[in-house]
Amino acid sequence: MDIGEIETDGVVGYLEAGSVVGELSLLDDAPRSAAVWAHTPVRARFLSEAAYWRLQAEHPRVAIAILTRLARDLASKMRTMNERLATHISAETVLPSVDGMVAAAQQAQAAFAQWDDARVDALLDAMSQAVMAQAPALAEACVRETHLGNVADKAQKIHIAAVDVLRSIRRRPGVGSLAFDPVSRIEEVAAPVGVVFGLVPLTNPVSTFVFKALICLKARNAVILSCHRSALGVGTAVGELLQRVLADHGAPVDLVQWVRDRSSRRKTAAFMAHPGVGLVLATGGPGMVRAAYSSGTPAIGVGAGNAPVYVAADADLARTARDVVRGKSFDHGIICGSENNLVVHAAVADAFVEALEAAGAAVLIGADRSAFLDTVFAGDRYQPRAVGQSADTLLAHAGVARPAGTALVVLPASHAERDTALGREKPGPVLSLFTVADDAQGFDLCAELLAACGSGHTAVIHTASEDLARAYGLRMPVSRVLVNQLATLGCVGFGNALAPTFTLGCGTWGGGSTTDNVSVEHARNLKRVVFPVATA
Repeated sequence: MDIGEIETDGVVGYLEAGSVVGELSLLDDAPRSAAVWAHTPVRARFLSEAAYWRLQAEHPRVAIAILTRLARDLASKMRTMNERLATHISAETVLPSVDGMVAAAQQAQAAFAQWDDARVDALLDAMSQAVMAQAPALAEACVRETHLGNVADKAQKIHIAAVDVLRSIRRRPGVGSLAFDPVSRIEEVAAPVGVVFGLVPLTNPVSTFVFKALICLKARNAVILSCHRSALGVGTAVGELLQRVLADHGAPVDLVQWVRDRSSRRKTAAFMAHPGVGLVLATGGPGMVRAAYSSGTPAIGVGAGNAPVYVAADADLARTARDVVRGKSFDHGIICGSENNLVVHAAVADAFVEALEAAGAAVLIGADRSAFLDTVFAGDRYQPRAVGQSADTLLAHAGVARPAGTALVVLPASHAERDTALGREKPGPVLSLFTVADDAQGFDLCAELLAACGSGHTAVIHTASEDLARAYGLRMPVSRVLVNQLATLGCVGFGNALAPTFTLGCGTWGGGSTTDNVSVEHARNLKRVVFPVATA
């Protein structure tokens, strides 16, 4: 499964209380076909094969009762798998609940389409203020429900979504005439796309919900959002908050809707393929993004992150170390655009390690490194239970002693390990550190890391040379090359002039349709009124 989103084609399903798992191997004595991870604390009973056969011999009625229960459970799972298969086979998935929500959104959007920008901006201002008034509570609820990240950083992400995003789009035309060029005599005119369907990921549920609502409403669209099943509670809280603001301002409340129950793949596919949906904004795991692009509806999706960070010989090591530690420890490292691989010039490698430790990182070597790898990277993959957990928690689980308050774990890696889990995306406060002989080797390694995972997303360089930064930018196949910045916040437009966003385009490198930081411009149609010009 996808370690970043826990909602992809690799997830066979979710089990609730009272479920049975592992019965296939008990019945057919064959190897297990899937792994099971506990997303929340679980109490379970274990029945071994030997115990089952002993029951058959000594208590046949009990064994038959167990066998009947297993058969019913298998039948239920088979029905669920058939439903998923039908979703993939049939592009004409029709669900009355989906039709009803889309119809309500269309009606609301038609009534909203003629609002002027001043009235829309007043509405969005009120939404921003309402969200910020509840930001601490929403951040706490988010961590409590998802078990990922930390409250302080969730609150900062909510601020970026509710304040910085709004600041970037308000007092600009959302629709209507945008500009007239007197030379070409072409007037550009923006128009709504109608109804937008948006996926809301587990990693940023509140901020992504607010962000998509703001940019869609600014462009006079209605929006229907589908939250990750493990963030449905906090998603509902945000949706109800925004609907109250809509009602207070005389706007149709169905302009902002969300899937209120635990959405199935079938329902998600039905929304994405619905003829009444004009655009899909797919922020989530790779499986859901692929589904969006194959739905037949115009879609904007994101790609996987795996940002390499090149630390040149002339970098300000103390500042760079602070940036790296702050960036990768932000919200416990679950942001897709966060730093993932340090690539350091050999001339400053030892000094940079010292700077990292001074900034709050634990650089692990020897037995400590091995113990951490065995715990957090067991089976050459970043373990799902380690996603979004603090460095202190991960170190404790690995039995590695470090002072409390350690913010980041750094694992020195050899060049040969670039193709292992150390060289791929690590959705936690964990970084690899590769050492290179010179700039050319550093550029090559960064490109190799991106080719393995993260093409199109983000790369970072720390250097005092603008020429070197530009050369790095020319080489990297990514949409954002950040110079002397935190990747985590810089990629979403914090601290620079990029558009503030929670949907990061990765271009064709990442299998997407745009390299932009997605904003209101991507949630509308652009038409041109073309007048004749004199010809020679």
